[in-house]
Amino acid sequence: MEEKKSLKGAWTYLKRTYKFARKDKKYLIYFLLGCIVYCGISILAPLLAAKQILALTNETFEQLFWISLLILGIELLRNLDRFFNNYCSNKYFFAVQKNIQLEVAKETLKINTETLNKNSSGVFIERIGTDSETLADIFVMIIDYVTFAISNIGVFLSIFFLNKIIFLIFLVFLLILFFLQKYAMKKVQEKRKIQREKKEKASGFISELVRGAKDIKVLNAEESFLKKANEIATDLGQATYKMIRTRATFRLWNGNVRDILDFLITATGIYFIVKGNLEVATMIIIFSYRGHIISISDNIEGFLENLTRFTLAAKRIFDVIDNKEFPKEKFGTEQIQKVEGNIEFKNVSFEYEKDNSVLKNISFKIKPNETVSFVGKSGSGKSTIFNLIAGLYYPNEGDILLDGMKITSLDKKSIRGNLSIISQNPYIFNMSIKENFTIIKEDVTEKEIIEACKKACLHDFIITLKDGYNTLLGESGVTLSGGQRQRLAIARALVQKTEIILFDEATSALDNETQKEIQESIENMQGEYTILIIAHRLSTIINSDRLILIDNGKVLGEGTHEELLKSNKIYQKLYNLELKEKKENKE
Repeated sequence: MEEKKSLKGAWTYLKRTYKFARKDKKYLIYFLLGCIVYCGISILAPLLAAKQILALTNETFEQLFWISLLILGIELLRNLDRFFNNYCSNKYFFAVQKNIQLEVAKETLKINTETLNKNSSGVFIERIGTDSETLADIFVMIIDYVTFAISNIGVFLSIFFLNKIIFLIFLVFLLILFFLQKYAMKKVQEKRKIQREKKEKASGFISELVRGAKDIKVLNAEESFLKKANEIATDLGQATYKMIRTRATFRLWNGNVRDILDFLITATGIYFIVKGNLEVATMIIIFSYRGHIISISDNIEGFLENLTRFTLAAKRIFDVIDNKEFPKEKFGTEQIQKVEGNIEFKNVSFEYEKDNSVLKNISFKIKPNETVSFVGKSGSGKSTIFNLIAGLYYPNEGDILLDGMKITSLDKKSIRGNLSIISQNPYIFNMSIKENFTIIKEDVTEKEIIEACKKACLHDFIITLKDGYNTLLGESGVTLSGGQRQRLAIARALVQKTEIILFDEATSALDNETQKEIQESIENMQGEYTILIIAHRLSTIINSDRLILIDNGKVLGEGTHEELLKSNKIYQKLYNLELKEKKENKE
């Protein structure tokens, strides 16, 4: 029952994988035709070889010459056919691999934020990389194995006409090898599944080590990271060793069975030659081609192993594509053609983890083109509000309205296409400065990029670089300072020209002078955009139209800076604390 289920699963995955191959199926068809030609050559070759040996033993040298010439022509055709097949299989493989990788990448970007946070990057890196290769290769592999099997089965059947007893010996041993290998593949697959899970973990850790190399050095944590790397590598090595050992054990038994077969064929051949029932020339042909017959077993082993590898990889790929193990973001279907910028929270509560509320029944309204700043101590829920507005999470209770429509009813474009978020630690792509803009807006002009960089106080720095806007930024923008990365993120958001702009501690890494310049840029945007700001320093947001005080997940005050300073004790405490810190820093 389990085997039938496994085969059914493999067949289902094959049908689903073929959808990625349809566009480039012509190369698969060409490859199939080439394999048919190769198959015919492989069946014809031993028959000609037999005639060649007979001509040699009978000393008919003229016949031997023409047979040898014919064999030469066939072998040259085989080489040409092999070259053609290789070309077609490569064209097909890379085209299909690209299709699969793009689909998995697309679906990975749809996975909801909570699920992404719970899984390491290695989970998705391995699937987009290694597993997609396995899927792309499957149809070429199947045709290859079938062609090889037909060729060798042709040789095997020819033995039937030469000696039926030797044919039966081959048949019995091939059946023994088949069932042995079938059982072996089941055990190897179990070990391989564990090994792939360990490999995912290792890939994720390596990614963390490379990306966090600078911080690891600064934190003097090299030894602990290397210790952890050793543990993960050891786990992976042990899992890999167990898989290899299982496979090696069955190959030992496979080799023993084949050696016994070799002995029995030789002994039987000697017996029939002594009895006069078999010619030496015929025995030479059988002995010469016994490797082709035994290789049927290798062919079956290889096919089953690749099929199990494919099934495992396909499950991992389609786990990402489907909406089960890795749930996708959910959006509504309603659209807003032109967003005005009205935002309203109505009795919104939210928790990342059960029984650990971050926001507690909060309500507030934001008008179009209004600049509103959220203030409060760290962990009060300010960034969570931004995450909810962006649709990265949805509230557990209450409603969030955008221009009077529930955010849960809106499609992705209406939400994400109308707002930009500039975060405290923006992700800078490992591309050139210019490509960091074109990757988010394909039709952006050079003029728009320069204007945005000027507003973000970054242009003057860029033109001092040797390659200017074509300067490569490295992993996570490593060649830029913290302030420069944030200014680039601000400029990147400005070219999107969205109606709503969210600044999530976007000026926290800037020096006072640069922060002042960015603040002026934000103030110049006031009245044109709906601007929401979270700022660590209250002095940077006192000119906002309105401040909303968040404390312990609740709204505990609204008004201008002056109004809150007069009437709100919590705000007074925050402001006085900042004044005290400034005074101490000056001293």
